[in-house]
Amino acid sequence: MLSNLLFIEKFKHLRKYKYLNRSYAGKYAFIGIGNHSINNLYPVINYLHIPLKYIVTKSDATAKKINNNFLNIAAVTDLNVVLKDPEIKGVFVCAHPDVHSELVKEILSAGKNVFVEKPVAQNINTLNKLIEVEKDTGKACLVGMQRRYSPYFNMLRKKLNNVQSYNYRFLTGAYPEGDRLLDLFIHPLDIINFLFGNGNIHAVQQSSDKQTLLLQMVHNKVIGTIELSTAYSWSYASEEMTVNTTNGVFNLLNFNTLTYRKKPGAILGLPKEKIFSNVDACYTLLDRSSFLPIFSKNEIYASGYYDEIDSFVRLCEGQNSLNKSKLSDLLPTYRLIEEVKNKLS
Repeated sequence: MLSNLLFIEKFKHLRKYKYLNRSYAGKYAFIGIGNHSINNLYPVINYLHIPLKYIVTKSDATAKKINNNFLNIAAVTDLNVVLKDPEIKGVFVCAHPDVHSELVKEILSAGKNVFVEKPVAQNINTLNKLIEVEKDTGKACLVGMQRRYSPYFNMLRKKLNNVQSYNYRFLTGAYPEGDRLLDLFIHPLDIINFLFGNGNIHAVQQSSDKQTLLLQMVHNKVIGTIELSTAYSWSYASEEMTVNTTNGVFNLLNFNTLTYRKKPGAILGLPKEKIFSNVDACYTLLDRSSFLPIFSKNEIYASGYYDEIDSFVRLCEGQNSLNKSKLSDLLPTYRLIEEVKNKLS
């Protein structure tokens, strides 16, 4: 009993020191301090105690408030201050989507690595130009496609075998302030390529109010249907994926639960579930239980924000890191977006 307690205490100490011993050789800057940054990105940066040296903003009034409220961080309105600072190893960009591509080009050209929120570019031509800049400079860009870093989608990807079909619903409220394909629907279109390989659109249907799209997809031997809609509600926004494989069915609901239900099989062509009772077997693979208020159960972690930021900083620090959302990785996604636009025009 005593040895068990000592082992538990040692494990707790190792976990604590792993967190406390995290250190960084360089410093970082952040462009933008909007709603998305405040709610999803800054909390992870704070948790990882990444040393932010600068926050770049357009307004002198905003810069003054930042300087009054953020310790050891300088607010600046001139990006050149950041780009000329040799201490800065990486820059986070979460500004207006229209300026993302120019900022990425400028930062890469200055010899800095860059993390940029989606969309990184407004079209595939601009994306190709950024890929060339990245090659020429030898620096790296990680795009904030956080679903690629979600433990839910990554576990699902590892478990998938002999996939037959999938059904994916991505439902939000109205989005009048931007391009719904680039700003919202880029996420589901990107993650299906990540999970099932590059896909082609077989057919697109649009509702009469033009708020809902239904896509029929083909990925090699896998077929799928996607509902993309802004005709629902932000209060009850929903994301659900069902994947049918030869042996069973996976279901992912809102980064809360990932389950696998094994198919009962058949005897001489007759389904076992029609012969025997209690042949159903459902397994919970991941569950974001709120019983323990720990970080790994937080929705920011489940959605992938933690791992994407951690991956970017490790990349900047020269540590073992996997960039799952390189600029070139988004080419198939941008092709899908342009194909949808062409089919609707």
